[in-house]
Amino acid sequence: MYENYLHQRNYACRIKEYVYEGLKVLSMENELIKVSILVDKGTDIYEFIYKPKDIDFMWHSFNGIRNPQKYVPTKEHPGGSFLDYYQGGWQELFPNIGEPCSYMGADLGTHGEVCMLPWEYTIVTDTLDQISVKFWVRTVRTPYLLEKTFTIKRNDPVLYIDEQVTNEGSTEMQFAWGHHPAVGPMFLDDSCIIHINGECKIKTTDIPMILPKNSEFSWPYAKDINGRVRDLSKVLHPGEKTYMEYAVTDLAEGKYCIENKTLQIGFGMEWDKDLFPYIWIWAPNCGQDGYPWYGRNYTLALEPWSTIYSNLEKVIDNNQGIRIQPGETIRTQLKAFAIDFSEK
Repeated sequence: MYENYLHQRNYACRIKEYVYEGLKVLSMENELIKVSILVDKGTDIYEFIYKPKDIDFMWHSFNGIRNPQKYVPTKEHPGGSFLDYYQGGWQELFPNIGEPCSYMGADLGTHGEVCMLPWEYTIVTDTLDQISVKFWVRTVRTPYLLEKTFTIKRNDPVLYIDEQVTNEGSTEMQFAWGHHPAVGPMFLDDSCIIHINGECKIKTTDIPMILPKNSEFSWPYAKDINGRVRDLSKVLHPGEKTYMEYAVTDLAEGKYCIENKTLQIGFGMEWDKDLFPYIWIWAPNCGQDGYPWYGRNYTLALEPWSTIYSNLEKVIDNNQGIRIQPGETIRTQLKAFAIDFSEK
């Protein structure tokens, strides 16, 4: 009844549009969660707040939010400008993930194109019980249309994502795809536990770190280069300064949860493991002293990826590219959610 007297809703499900640091931003929230999206920068999710405990799961980098229109680098980076503008949070990685590469004559930077582009959007549903916003972008150096719809429902601590990619070119293409949600303080600490169900595997690549290169272990235990057995499900204290980066393979399901035992809350994701059969785990633990981190990145990212190879060229060489025909559309769904363990 009272909504008849209000012109701007500030209860139940609601959407707000505003400008921050010159960038268009959209927030979506209900009674339990608030999600804030940098529309003008890749649709990065830079806030995912669990409101009952006032905890933002996302990592906020020392960079802060930088407007690409206002920052001019003194020298171009060979991998592109991703790291100059990386404010933490959650990025979409497409059509390249990882290192820069060249594909069909196009030079692709670190983590692809869409994480640096402004997106378009339209509000699809705006009611007390549900809000939905559709976002879309066309890549510049490749012929893709990427579309996704974010949905939040009343009294539900879940962000629902319906997503699809269309090849608008006239030739078969291949791509790699991933999501890069990085959590950090005030949620992340050494009481956190990573929950991944099933008898999955740990697989390292040629990245130098405390774990041996090109090795395989059974989750969650791995023997490091010093012969110490580590339980990788336990998050380290930043003072340990131990860098780790590896893949989890042979997943029983596309799902994980990071639980903070002290706060009794968790952040998790669900997805189609046929499309994203790997979790790439980035756990730097302040263990990199050089560019760009200088020992300041206490963060953890569990990333659903379509491959474990470090760029699109290597992905194709190892027959892990996602093939898409001219005019074809590939669809998928993901969920991101908060869990309050104190209520269980």
